[in-house]
Amino acid sequence: MKRFFPFILILSTLSILAAGCSGSAGEEVITPDMILADGVTHMTALPGFEFSITQEGPFVYLDADEMIQFGTAVGHYVSPDKALTTVTITALGMLTEITVISLPEIQWASNPLSGAFQELPDTYLFKPTQYLDPTSGFFPSLGSGLADLIIVGEEELEEMPGLPLTHLSGTVPGEVISEVSKGLINIESMAGDLWMDTTTNEVHRVVLTDTSTVDGEASVWTFDFWSFGETIEITAP
Repeated sequence: MKRFFPFILILSTLSILAAGCSGSAGEEVITPDMILADGVTHMTALPGFEFSITQEGPFVYLDADEMIQFGTAVGHYVSPDKALTTVTITALGMLTEITVISLPEIQWASNPLSGAFQELPDTYLFKPTQYLDPTSGFFPSLGSGLADLIIVGEEELEEMPGLPLTHLSGTVPGEVISEVSKGLINIESMAGDLWMDTTTNEVHRVVLTDTSTVDGEASVWTFDFWSFGETIEITAP
C-alpha cells in the first residue's frame, strides 16, 4: 500500500487544483457596462425622484431670443411625464426664481413679478419631463451613448459622507446630449462621469464636462438625484 500513497496524493492535489480553477472560471466578471446597465434599468423603472441641475461655464439661455439665462433647477419628477421644478434664472439683469409645472404636452411657468402662471411656448428649452423620460430621456441615452467606459473606483461624495459609490467615467458624443437635452446643451463632445450605489443601483450624480473647448471656459453640467421612488401630486395651476 505504501507505494500507492504518492500517486493518490498527486491525484488528490490535482483534483483540488482543478476544482479551484473551475470555480474561478465560473465567476461572472462585472464590467463597467454591466454596472451602467443596472443603473439605467433601475432609474428608468422608478415611479419618481427628486433632482437638481447646475451648470458652470458659458451662459446658457432658455429662450430663442437669449433673454432668459439658466442658473439652477431643483425639482421632483414623477414618471413618466410630470415634474414640478424651481428654476433660478437671470432675466433683464435680474436674478430670480420661477416655478415650472410640467405635464404631458404642456408646461406653465410662474411670472417672476406677479406669480401668476402662464403657458410656456414649445421653444422654451427647459423641459425636465423630456430630459428624464424613461424611454427616450437622459438615462436610456447614457446607457446607449456613454462609450470608453471605465471604473475609476469607489468614492464618497462630499454631500453624502459614509456612502461609498462606484465612479464610472466615459465619453459622450455631442449629438447624444443635444438630443436628450432637447437643444439645451449643444456641445461637440463631453466627458461623462457617473456615481452610483451598486447595492441599490441608484444613480446619485452625473457630471458632463465639455471636452471640445480649446480656448475659454468649459461648460460643466451636474445632475444630482435623491428621494428615489418617492412621488408627489402634480396638477395644472
